Amino acid sequence: MKKKAYFYILNEQDDMNLSVCKIIKKYYNDGHKILVKFNDQELIDNIDKLLWTFEQLTFIPHSTNIEYDCATPVLLYKDDYKNDSIIKKDYNVILNVDTVLDTTDDDHEIIIEIVGHDEKKKTISREKYLYYKKNNLDVRHENL
Repeated sequence: MKKKAYFYILNEQDDMNLSVCKIIKKYYNDGHKILVKFNDQELIDNIDKLLWTFEQLTFIPHSTNIEYDCATPVLLYKDDYKNDSIIKKDYNVILNVDTVLDTTDDDHEIIIEIVGHDEKKKTISREKYLYYKKNNLDVRHENL
């Protein structure tokens, strides 16, 4: 099966944290195991709290790399945190909230990138897009 890269394009009025939760919910509801990769611990903490509250009747079971639970289908993961019990390839979807392109994360069926509305984030997203196309991934644009 050909690997896929989905680019979710945020509008200026879209809240980044809420958008991440909506994307997680979509893939969780489809039965995927999702690794959400960050480079900012504060952002992990915000998403962790928001996953409990962003919808009144919804709870998405998740853990963080600090309080890791292998039974949860969603892992909020800080890229430079080392935990030998975490096996990243067990997650078939990676949601890259990090701005850095990680060329070593190739164990996942689906890669999700978020395209911010400012020019710097768009430039980074274009570089990622070109990298995925060059490496023969099925690249698509999605809207929330």
